[in-house]
Amino acid sequence: MSRSESGGVPRLLARIADRLEAFLEGDDLALETLGEELDEEGFTAEDVQTVILTLRSLCGDPRGAALVAVDDPPGEGAQRVLSAEERDSLSPEAWGYLINLRSRGSLDAEQFERVLDRLTASGVRPVGIELAREVAARVALRPEGSEAPDEPGDRELAN
Repeated sequence: MSRSESGGVPRLLARIADRLEAFLEGDDLALETLGEELDEEGFTAEDVQTVILTLRSLCGDPRGAALVAVDDPPGEGAQRVLSAEERDSLSPEAWGYLINLRSRGSLDAEQFERVLDRLTASGVRPVGIELAREVAARVALRPEGSEAPDEPGDRELAN
């Protein structure tokens, strides 16, 4: 199992939080050693970029988003930025989980948007990782192009 399959982004967020906490507790070198720790634990530049975008999206900061014409499809490595409504409805863990699924190719762009739509409409605030996992599995396992009626339980999420 690769490092990203074992929760790379949530682990990276936890590592950064630990280092910040150590700094606040008086460890002057806590932030200086962060880069070395990330290298030792095998985090990739993509993991770090995902964390940066996640943190910025939580703050409503659009920096780092590329300017693209409306008709242009997003690039292969494009990251989705949450709307204000989505930020209010998803926990950081659920968002990180969905980003991880998307970056690994477990969800394509259309499936990713369907998952976000269902989670936002679920009425649950904030959506936790378990609900995100359940909805993502339903969407990912539905055959491509299937117009089958919603599975039992899908309607419950939309209430």
